Amino acid sequence: MSWIDPSSRLAVKLRRLRGRFGITAPQLAIRPHLPWHVKLLLLGLIASLIVAFFALIYDAGRSVVGYDGGELDKLVEQLRANNAALDEEVAKMRSLLSSSESTLQIERSAQKLLSEQNGLLVAENAKLKEDLAVFERLARVESASQATGGAGGVSLDRISVRPLAPKTYQYSFLITLQGSRRGKEATFDLQLIISPRSGAGDKITLPVIGAGLDVSQYQLALRNFRRIEGKFKVPEDFNPGKVEFVISEGGKVLTSQSVSI
Repeated sequence: MSWIDPSSRLAVKLRRLRGRFGITAPQLAIRPHLPWHVKLLLLGLIASLIVAFFALIYDAGRSVVGYDGGELDKLVEQLRANNAALDEEVAKMRSLLSSSESTLQIERSAQKLLSEQNGLLVAENAKLKEDLAVFERLARVESASQATGGAGGVSLDRISVRPLAPKTYQYSFLITLQGSRRGKEATFDLQLIISPRSGAGDKITLPVIGAGLDVSQYQLALRNFRRIEGKFKVPEDFNPGKVEFVISEGGKVLTSQSVSI
């Protein structure tokens, strides 16, 4: 094609086409086409290999610095076993403590009961000693005249008055028959004459007849002797200082004795 001018535009284009499809054309690379799921599987395999590689490096590093997972698991199991043993020991100690507290409570209750019984026995023993002293005195004066044991053959001994509650008092005394009256049933009247402590003011006489009070404690029935106990109240503004015990029979006073509070 010498008829074409080599410097023309057409000649230049023809040379370019010849260069692309001729012997001097660039080499063409042919690659096989892979589906996307195969590519994804390959990527996952590569990622797994990388993770396994780093895990191997991590385990190797722990072994180098002396860290062993198996030993740590054994240590954890041992600590759990020790903790369980300590919990069992604490449970036993609590059981023993509860048992000891129960035993101590029983001992305290028993000791309190014994103390109360001992107090009652001491009080009863004191009363028996008082009664014995009175009986000994009565035995000494048994051969004396009637005047020795009281004008009417009645005597009062061991008289006591003590506060029981605010403005409430408890009294006790021993009344005995003497001489020819001993061994015979007798009934007497008791009268209490309460004087104020300051000495000024009216006295209180009990029982108050017609006041609707129980006067049975002021009627004394006995054969030889009897311990009498009772209580009385005084007004809020009354401060008692002395109590006189008067024993009468049929309106006649047989004997009387006074005691200070």
